[in-house]
Amino acid sequence: MDQKDSDNDGYNDNIDAFPYDSTQYSDMDGDGYGDNASGNSSDAFPTDSTQWSDVDGDGYGDNAAGNYPDAFPTDSTQWSDSDGDGYGDNATGNYPDAWPADSTQWEDSDGDGYGDNPSGTNGDAFPSDSTQWSDADGDGYGDNPSGTTPDAFPSDSTQWEDADGDGYGDNPNGNNGDQFPSDNTQWFDEDGDGFGDNQAGNNPDAFPLDSTQWSDSDGDGYGDNAAGLNGDAFPNDPTQSADQDNDGYGDNASGVNGDQCLGTPAGQSVDSNGCAASQLDGDMDGVNDASDACPGTPAGEQVDNVGCSSSQEDSDNDMVMNAFDACPNTPLGLTVDAAGCALSQLDTDDDDITDDRDLCPTTTAGLPVNGVGCAANERDTDGDNVVDASDICDSTPSSEVADAQGCAPSQKDTDGDTVADDVDNCPGTGNGLSVNLLGCATNQLDADNDGISDASDVCPVTPAGEQPDSDGCSDSQKDEDLDDIMNNVDQCPDTPITQPVDLDGCAEQQKDDDEDGIKNHLDNCPNTPTGELIDANGCALLQLDSDGDGVSDAEDDFKFNANESLDTDGDGVADRLDAYPEDATRSVVEVADSGNGMLYGIITLLVLALAGGAGFMFMRKPDDPSAMFDSNVTTDAASEQYAASEDKTLPSIESNAEQWEENGVHWSRDAEGNLSYFDAASQEWLPFQS
Repeated sequence: MDQKDSDNDGYNDNIDAFPYDSTQYSDMDGDGYGDNASGNSSDAFPTDSTQWSDVDGDGYGDNAAGNYPDAFPTDSTQWSDSDGDGYGDNATGNYPDAWPADSTQWEDSDGDGYGDNPSGTNGDAFPSDSTQWSDADGDGYGDNPSGTTPDAFPSDSTQWEDADGDGYGDNPNGNNGDQFPSDNTQWFDEDGDGFGDNQAGNNPDAFPLDSTQWSDSDGDGYGDNAAGLNGDAFPNDPTQSADQDNDGYGDNASGVNGDQCLGTPAGQSVDSNGCAASQLDGDMDGVNDASDACPGTPAGEQVDNVGCSSSQEDSDNDMVMNAFDACPNTPLGLTVDAAGCALSQLDTDDDDITDDRDLCPTTTAGLPVNGVGCAANERDTDGDNVVDASDICDSTPSSEVADAQGCAPSQKDTDGDTVADDVDNCPGTGNGLSVNLLGCATNQLDADNDGISDASDVCPVTPAGEQPDSDGCSDSQKDEDLDDIMNNVDQCPDTPITQPVDLDGCAEQQKDDDEDGIKNHLDNCPNTPTGELIDANGCALLQLDSDGDGVSDAEDDFKFNANESLDTDGDGVADRLDAYPEDATRSVVEVADSGNGMLYGIITLLVLALAGGAGFMFMRKPDDPSAMFDSNVTTDAASEQYAASEDKTLPSIESNAEQWEENGVHWSRDAEGNLSYFDAASQEWLPFQS
């Protein structure tokens, strides 16, 4: 026995239906698919050789040619499709066939028993409306009268609704269209005037063939529409229909309000018989009432063309009949008197100005008057309360008060300066003087208010507050010395002409800058210290060096001796030659029996003589400087004589007098300031004569 088992599945090859597949070994139905459901290529139907696969597992084979084939092999909810329309017979499966035996229908969306396929058997014309399914006339409205939007006319595709239920469709363009779709009593309007032809219906058309008429309220056969054919002029009166002259009265004379005067002109008012005044003649005067100005003319009187007799005429319409009217042509509208005359026709005062214009109606006869009937003694033209006959200023302004002659200040010029009194600030200007716009002459003006009239004022613009002279000039306006410096700031008001001056108006010959009494132009020493005695040239001793020895005269005891300058004891002998320079009582060495003693004495006298002759006396601000220096010469000689003597004791003077020695001269000043000097020649104190 062959025991070969190629696939080692425990079944020998000779009994193994699948010798090379260890997962299969049996194939009961011999269809080539193994009976082992868990093996390869297992047979879902092991006893049916026509089926082996069931992909969707619904128990029906996938082989369409086998037994119980699955019409929907991938849908486990469907397997059979009896009518072959592609929808399953299982009503609970996917895509079930509502008509499993009808291949033309399969769905019924609205569940009304009619298929959704309109071309199939019993197709539903309204697949989404369960109340409708059929539309025999195809107008889109269902044939079921109980359904939604039912077709009132299921066999007429031009009609479907009948809102008023009168049997006529609401579509005006359809068959038997209802022209009154909301009124079931009307449906036709043959003349198209909006009124129905059914006389028993609402708003019936009394004239169904006349579109211009439809109503006849009074039933007289004439339409109520006045603008239509055969319009009734009296729609509520069956006895009247026409009014040819449009006067409101019917042409039927026997009807209500019959017109007794046919043809009344348009626009004229009529009476209750339909007659206008132009058709009547109430007073039977041959002039119709419309033209008759006198409608009550007495019978038999002759009238004019306006229907008036002479007893009725008032030609000027002043309410005074012509027979009594003294002024028959009174202008219309004027008030007249009993004689029919207006003021414009009267002249009571015979001044040729009618009373209506005469402002002075009682003018004395013969006096000339103006255009308003007033004589000069009656009028006051300028309203200044002075009548024109007495008014010499006939145009006085209304705001001014006039004098007895009728003149206001603006009309008078009392001083005759051509400036009216109302603006004349200087009303008493002398005759013939020229004036300004305010009427003032220069002798009446003082422009700078300095008390000098402009006519006399040499300086017309004197500053306020300054005192002027008789010519109207203040110091700030004058320069009397013509140095271009005004008097008010000129410190030297008498500067000679042509002399240059400083800002204070002073020339050099007027100034003394160092206040030493010598004017600058003569002062050789312009800076002399205050209080110093000076010479005629304005120089103090401390400013001079007469002998040119480099020592000022104030310090030089020998001003004119360039070799000597010091005399300590003031004895007139230079210290260099003075044996006793600090002892004023002696200066020569006493040498007994010396032959040189006389020689030294002579030398000493010579020196003293030279020194004394050169001395000067200086005085602060002398009246005559030359006299001062002349006296010095004499004094120095006396001093020299005194200096040569051995005894220098001075005679006494008042005990309280001030004494001093200066340049060899002894001076004294008493309590009253009197100056004296000691005269060596007379050995006396002499009063100093300046």
